Amino acid sequence: MRKLLIILTAISGLVMAKEYPESYDAVSEKYEAVGFSNLSEKEQAIYTIWWLEAEVNNGGFHQYFWNSSGEHAVFALKSLNNIGATKTASLLQRAIDVAFNGKLPESRLERQNHLKIDEDSKMGKLGNLDSEFYEYSENFYEMLDVYVAK
Repeated sequence: MRKLLIILTAISGLVMAKEYPESYDAVSEKYEAVGFSNLSEKEQAIYTIWWLEAEVNNGGFHQYFWNSSGEHAVFALKSLNNIGATKTASLLQRAIDVAFNGKLPESRLERQNHLKIDEDSKMGKLGNLDSEFYEYSENFYEMLDVYVAK
């Protein structure tokens, strides 16, 4: 299995380097060719967890839900639980609860409209969850590596 070094800069300015369990590039190329529903469950896990981390590290949970990557939040949640990253899954669930009262809208426009309701309050609460995410209490890359190898 090829390894790809992913370097992401967290909002705090710290550079975080993670070894990704499988080439994200290969999964991304396959996604572009065949679409999300035609990826294997493990490929979907790689894709959704990578985008969760990339978006939250770039602009927080608000950005993750606002952008197209948020359409896969429910699968990211399932994938995190499947790999044993229950703390990160709980954090994502709490973000869904704050932003959408526990029920993630299906369309991007619906998510964006929902995020605008009581936005200042949501931004503050999501910001606290962002800070928890940046602590990386679990090595979900290592967990994903074990899951993919099964």
